Amino acid sequence: TNQRRYSTIVIKFNLTPNQLNNMPSTSESQSRVALNSAVKADAETAPVECFRADYEPLPNIVSKISMDFDIRDGKTVVTSEMTIEPNPNGKGPGDLVLDGDETAVKLMTLQVDGRDLIENEDYELSPGKLVVKGVALKDGKGLLRTVVETVPEENTQLSGLYKSGPMYCSQCEAMGFRRITYYPDRPDNMAVFDNVRIEADKEAYPVLLSNGNFIEKGSIEDEPSRHFAVWSDPFPKPSYLFCVVAGKLGSLKDTYTTTSGTEVQLEIFSEEENVNKLDYAMESLKRSMKWDEDKFGLEYDLGIYNIVAVNDFNMGAMENKGLNVFNTAYVLADPSTASDSDYERVEGVIGHEYFHNWTGNRVTCRDWFQLTLKEGLTVFRDQEFSGDMGSNAVKRIEDVCSLRARQFAEDAGPMSHPIRPDSYISMDNFYTATVYSKGAEIIRMYNTILSEEGFRKGMDLYFKRHDGSGVTCDDFRAAMSEANGVDLEQFGLWYSTSGTPTVTYSSDFDAVTGVFKLTLSQKSNSEKPMFIPVSTGLIDKVTGEEVAPTKVLELKEDTQTFEFAGLKNDVVPSILRQFSAPVKLVSSTGEIDEETLKFLAAR
Repeated sequence: TNQRRYSTIVIKFNLTPNQLNNMPSTSESQSRVALNSAVKADAETAPVECFRADYEPLPNIVSKISMDFDIRDGKTVVTSEMTIEPNPNGKGPGDLVLDGDETAVKLMTLQVDGRDLIENEDYELSPGKLVVKGVALKDGKGLLRTVVETVPEENTQLSGLYKSGPMYCSQCEAMGFRRITYYPDRPDNMAVFDNVRIEADKEAYPVLLSNGNFIEKGSIEDEPSRHFAVWSDPFPKPSYLFCVVAGKLGSLKDTYTTTSGTEVQLEIFSEEENVNKLDYAMESLKRSMKWDEDKFGLEYDLGIYNIVAVNDFNMGAMENKGLNVFNTAYVLADPSTASDSDYERVEGVIGHEYFHNWTGNRVTCRDWFQLTLKEGLTVFRDQEFSGDMGSNAVKRIEDVCSLRARQFAEDAGPMSHPIRPDSYISMDNFYTATVYSKGAEIIRMYNTILSEEGFRKGMDLYFKRHDGSGVTCDDFRAAMSEANGVDLEQFGLWYSTSGTPTVTYSSDFDAVTGVFKLTLSQKSNSEKPMFIPVSTGLIDKVTGEEVAPTKVLELKEDTQTFEFAGLKNDVVPSILRQFSAPVKLVSSTGEIDEETLKFLAAR
């Protein structure tokens, strides 16, 4: 052009992205390009509302996974090998859908059975998703290998793998594992984390921990300043229960021997200066293990149980399988400064996370709409444990006061929601007093209706049916119903009804026949009457003696009248004993009878 001559040679290379990434670089500008780099540029997407009714099982699942963490300052490389299989609960082999946060992880390698996958032909990337097409798998099976890079030092969300002071730690509930690598990051994919290898600087991070049992450790032959540790968890678990820790930590060690004679190694880690404050946490852990064996016949199932206390931990505590992580506020107790409430809090939270080993880990949620299945049940269990360790009456009063102050207020406000929501935009918004505390009250009502013996029968059937599975609230209710031969269909309304029901009472005594009649009415946000257990006893007005012991009145209609015969004198009804249902109890007159309350309080 313009009398100038140009000679142009065009050379076309038909390379896959992985082949391109593996080409040697001569400068920073020629560094490898992440496979998901284009997605990262378009990562701004509108919030998506998820609905419980839209649940579908995955066509393919990860049944086993091995991981390698190469931790270095400023960059951690995570290599994963996943065994892919058709989902036995699915509709047949199809695409493999993986979750991943492209703002946190760079996807550098993607292979199936040793073959580099080709974008659009074998896989597709979109914000938050990696879909490996069914054509890249053999009848829905294959060995998927990924290599990702992440920077824990820049992870200020404290979700996924992050650095807390001098320590690396992970938090994966509810959806943090996708910030570590691409994976089916949902609770119904339960996989065996067969081999987790962690490598880091030996001096800076002498302690390397993960889930399950310790396998081996050693130095890196060509890098003597670095070392590694390998862990393996034989029990299938969802990704939200995965954990990895690397740091310079002191510890307190002990052992516990289960009822069947298995010795379990116990260790609680924290900074060296905190080790002298860990004794009560260790005592609480051993009491929790013994109580679960005695109360529910549930033994611990691994040879190691570790706890790590972290200063920067935004979940309070987390029940990762065999490796619990706590905020230090729930573990440390200095005998010179800790109050009774401090000790109670440590004992309760240590127990709560331990009890999750069965109610949450061995049997977990099918999807996050079922969160109350594991949390409500485990809160009930930790409440019972704390009561048995101290005073059941005092503990129950404290729990009801907290429920009425926090959860009743939540139920009465604009954020009112049922314990099992029908939709969410961000799952993190549903870690609420309703899901936890009211959820525990719904579990307690099973115990009230069926008796402690009947509740234990239901729990036994629940574990027998669903060990190693992700299930629903309806599965739990079905186990309770079938183990006791009781119809609990109406009781299911508690899971879908928001707000606090009101129970109104009135009474009448016929001195001639000696019959006392108690009329109960209910009002709630449910279109149908709910199943409300109202534990009631009668106190003789003249003698002050209990003339009718506690009986569970099953309020199943809008209004019901219950009769008590054979009474000599008029009585004062003691209604809603043990706060047998999370309801508001009011007189039909709308007035508070101070004299009756004094009478009951005195007795």
